[in-house]
Amino acid sequence: MTWSRSPSELEAQYRTAPLGPLPRGCYAGRFLTWIDSRGARRWSVRTLDSLLFRSVRFGVDFDRRLWWFGAPRLGAGRFELSQGASRWRETETLRLTYGGSRLPRPLRSHLYDEVKSLDADRCLGIGGVDRETGEGDHFFFSLDRIS
Repeated sequence: MTWSRSPSELEAQYRTAPLGPLPRGCYAGRFLTWIDSRGARRWSVRTLDSLLFRSVRFGVDFDRRLWWFGAPRLGAGRFELSQGASRWRETETLRLTYGGSRLPRPLRSHLYDEVKSLDADRCLGIGGVDRETGEGDHFFFSLDRIS
């Protein structure tokens, strides 16, 4: 699947797509587009998110419950995965929280992401921080299975 969709098409897909199977394996990520939110329009957010998600190869290993940057073997942020209501949209999603991570305490309590599995090989996600709609939701990203 190509991920060349407009922000409004990604919004509609994220809100309406049924939650697919629990992702297994390792996925490569791709930054898709900024969300038009107060939080995402901040210069500091754009700079940091661009450095991590537009400049560097990234992905998620759902088996090890780790984000990775550069290469899959370089796990960076351990997460817990739970299914439930999206914090930012009216839909069911998979919520990634980082309380059990070895990241520095202020950082791990600040992070939050959501992923909606579309099928066994593809996910659509929203990257952001643990804040309300409009502040925490920063960008859409895709995940495509690589192993």
